[in-house]
Amino acid sequence: MTEAISQLDPKQLVTLLRQQRDLYVKLRDLSGKQRTMIAGDRPELLLSILRDRQDLVTSLARLNDKLAPFRRHWDAMYAALPEDDRTLASSLLQEINGLLRAILRADQEDGALLSARKQGVAEGIQTLSGGQVANTAYARQAGPRKGSTAADVTG
Repeated sequence: MTEAISQLDPKQLVTLLRQQRDLYVKLRDLSGKQRTMIAGDRPELLLSILRDRQDLVTSLARLNDKLAPFRRHWDAMYAALPEDDRTLASSLLQEINGLLRAILRADQEDGALLSARKQGVAEGIQTLSGGQVANTAYARQAGPRKGSTAADVTG
């Protein structure tokens, strides 16, 4: 083993993987809350959830930096783990990958839901705008209002 590898504690790898898993669990839980806020009309709560998610993503990035040396020397680190820890590391990695897939899928679905809601609002505004045009047209056809002058009707 090189000097850099010998300074890495294989047991620390399992600890870091547990921390990563725990952060992904929190992120998944926030994804569920996010869906609820998107489905309802609570934009202020959605923004709060998005801030919390950003904090978790920042923590994951810091943790990723700590995991980088282990990843660079993955084969040696994995081989240095006792059998029980190797099994645990493998299980944690599978769980992390499953959580990440679920989070990405939920985010993709939430993006589609937000897009559909945006389209619905745009159509509602368009309908409202069309209604205002119709109201204006009806008002013109109704003739001059009481107290109007000839200049009001022609102008």
